[in-house]
This record gives sequence, C-alpha cells and structure tokens, in this order.
Amino acid sequence: MSKNALTQFADIPFVSAENLQPPAGLPTNVDTLDQFLLWKGIPQGDLSLLQGTPGTGATSLWVRIVEQVHAQNKWAAWINADTQLFPTYLANHGLNLKKLLVVKEPKEHEQLFWILQELITSSLFEVIGCNLKEFFLKNHQLQKLKRLCRVHKVALVFINQKPQRFINPLFSLIVLFQRDFITIQRALHRPTPFNIAGSMIHANFMHQFKNAARKLLS
Repeated sequence: MSKNALTQFADIPFVSAENLQPPAGLPTNVDTLDQFLLWKGIPQGDLSLLQGTPGTGATSLWVRIVEQVHAQNKWAAWINADTQLFPTYLANHGLNLKKLLVVKEPKEHEQLFWILQELITSSLFEVIGCNLKEFFLKNHQLQKLKRLCRVHKVALVFINQKPQRFINPLFSLIVLFQRDFITIQRALHRPTPFNIAGSMIHANFMHQFKNAARKLLS
C-alpha cells in the first residue's frame, strides 16, 4: 500500500467498539432474547412477525414490550382479531390503559391496511401490535408499511396464529412460538435459527383472555 493511501486512511475517523451504538429497539424484558438480538429487543422503525397458536406466548411477549413502553409514558396500539385482551390482566401487569388504543380488526382486508397506515403516520405510537387469524397482507403493502415505520420510528409487530413456512425477508425479526420453546427464525446480523426455552417467556398467561365479547375500543 502506498504512502498516500495510508495517509488517506489516517484521515478517516474511526469509532471504538465501546462507542458503537446498536440500531434502535424496544426491550422485551426477556434477557436471553434481548441479549441475542442486535436491537436489544424488537426493532424500532421496522416490521416483526411473532407466529404461534393461541396460548404459546406470542401475545404475552407483546404485553411485555408494552410494559416497557408504558414505563416511559409512551403510547401503544393493538388491532384485535377474535381474541379479546382482558383489561384487568393488562392493568395488573403495569399497562396504562389510558395509553393503549385497542381497535377491532375490520372485516375488509384493505381497511386493515388503511388503519395500519393511519396509526403509523399519526406518530402517536411507539409500538403497534396486530393480531391476525391468518396473514394476508401482500409484499407491496408490507414494503409501504416498512417505509412508513422507518420514517416515523414505529415498531410494527404482527402476531399470526397460523405460522407460515416461508421466511419473508421484509420482516427483520421472525419468531416462532411453540409450547416448550421459541425459535428465532430470522434476525438481522444474527445466526438463525436460534432456540430459547419457552418457559422464559410463557408462564400460564391464558387468563389474559376473555371469551366474552369485550374490548377497550372499537
């Protein structure tokens, strides 16, 4: 390498490893998961997908995330499918119901896409959860939502009750929940798949749900 090239490199400012900052994330309060992920939680300004049948812990993890968001006095939003969140359970776990907007899932798919766009661009919410019976959004819709999340710094988390086999690269984080363990199927800049004992996340959270038709806001 020539002397001139070495001089050019000498002029480049280098940042020490101690001063490198990871991309923004929202902690899940599950140490093993947060330490593994580059964002030290779920990615902020991006899309995440939590997959698993009811009772395996996907919604419970989202509740943990909202706990951390509400601890900072910030807002969260939830779009509901068939299962209704039980307000008493949420309040008992530190969630501020005054800073949680719950919306019933619309019957028309296009209406859901419009609602998601409106929630993201409002810039009111730190995290938005969307509980789906089945995943039906198209890639071009996900691409637009991803761009909006990046601009408005919103973490958009889809919870899908019918896991997909295809690993969609539009999601920066994909987690599969099963009875005894969870599998991180995709996480940027981390070796996957990566398994975590389910007991670390899921501990009999079924009482958070109520079968009766009850909701905070529709």
